[in-house]
Amino acid sequence: MSATVAFSTRWRPLLLGVALAVSAAATPLVWAHAARAGHGPMGAPMAGGMGPVLAGPLADDPARLDRWLDRMAQHLQLQPAQRDDIRRIAQAAAQDLRPLRDEARALHEERRRLWAQPTLDEAAIEALRQRALALHERLSARMQQAMLEAARVLTPEQRQRLAQGMDRRGAHRHGGQWAPRGGENG
Repeated sequence: MSATVAFSTRWRPLLLGVALAVSAAATPLVWAHAARAGHGPMGAPMAGGMGPVLAGPLADDPARLDRWLDRMAQHLQLQPAQRDDIRRIAQAAAQDLRPLRDEARALHEERRRLWAQPTLDEAAIEALRQRALALHERLSARMQQAMLEAARVLTPEQRQRLAQGMDRRGAHRHGGQWAPRGGENG
């Protein structure tokens, strides 16, 4: 047996164990990243500009929601009635999304537990992935419903400004340029 074959056979279990440990350690980090405001259980961004309001900490903090609404009202030049309507829409959607966020946390915990087992249950891991995808679909659908409700409150010009702001923020997340928040265009 050559030295190379002996080395790979001898160290293969150790290397596999290290790879599995790294994967198991990284999984909670990926889910933690995905759990940030505006992202679904698989990490995909959700619902453009209202994602952080509906899915994240703004939904549970009235003061933060007010600050977000103030920025939106200024940027889009909202009338008081529009601001009130958008607040109502955001609060209703946040209430509907709260149990889904709790479900995402439970999936996260289950995923951590599955990856930490001495023997991987590949069928259970795949079933969990499928459940996470279904949850993301439900989250995304509710977010889109709220976005459509809010869009109906806005004028065409305000929707255009909102779309431009979403484009700038998207460019920022992907390495592009945009005006900072509070700036002339943000």
